This record gives sequence, structure tokens and C-alpha cells, in this order.
Amino acid sequence: MIQHTFTTTVSWQGGRNEVGHLNGDILEHDVSIPSSLGGTGKGTNPDELLVAAASSCMTISLAAALERAHLTPTKIEMQSDGHAVFDQQQFQMKKITHYPKIFLSNEQDIKKLERRITHLINIADKNCMVSNSLKGNVQIDVIPQIVHCS
Repeated sequence: MIQHTFTTTVSWQGGRNEVGHLNGDILEHDVSIPSSLGGTGKGTNPDELLVAAASSCMTISLAAALERAHLTPTKIEMQSDGHAVFDQQQFQMKKITHYPKIFLSNEQDIKKLERRITHLINIADKNCMVSNSLKGNVQIDVIPQIVHCS
């Protein structure tokens, strides 16, 4: 078994409508409550970070699954939407939907991917630590698109 500790720190002074600062191994960013939820909207926010973590993890896992299947896309573009609800005095992320666009230039690779896309998405989902951590609490959907590029 492999274990790894990921450490972040947040410095926050004041009440709800202030701005904190988040530090990780590489990440440094201001953090606050989004303006759409009555906060300052300065910097990023925990909800955006959660969706970004899920999105980047799925993208990396998908790239690895494609590589193992001997499919090398020109690029992958991922849009991810997090759907949060406020219910019974609690905010909760209920669903994250990923929309990967997989760009390929080889017609043969496109046909191969069209046959295997569902299987490869399932592999990527099973290998994504963030997806695995959210399962049971957050519904995760993936709606892929294969794009032919020159």
C-alpha cells in the first residue's frame, strides 16, 4: 500500500466576509465565499476548488487510460460543472458533470475510441482519487465528445 500526505494551510482573519489565503505545495491563492453566495468573491472558493480537483483528476486519469489503450489525443479539454444545493440549512455538492472533449487527428484512432470510450471513461473514473473520495456523496457523470482535428 502506498500512502501520501497532502498538506495545505489557510490563513484567515476576521469573519465570514473576509478573504483568506490558501497555500499548498505549489498552489497559492486568495480564498473567500463566492459573491453569488453573498461573499466578497475575491480569489477562488472551496466549491470551485472541489470541482477543479475532480476535473483535473478525471482529465489526468483519462489521459492515462487513453495512453494505455495506445490512443494519444492531440489534446483533452475538460469542462466540469458542479451542482450544489442548499437544503435543510446545509450546502452540499450533489453532482459533478464532466464534459471531456478528446481531440484526435487519426481517423483510425477515432473509430477505435468510439468503440471503447465508455470502457475507458469507466477506467479513468475508477483510477481518479477524487472521484473515489466523492463516491457515495456526489453523483459524478461524464459526457464525452470525440473531436476530429487536423
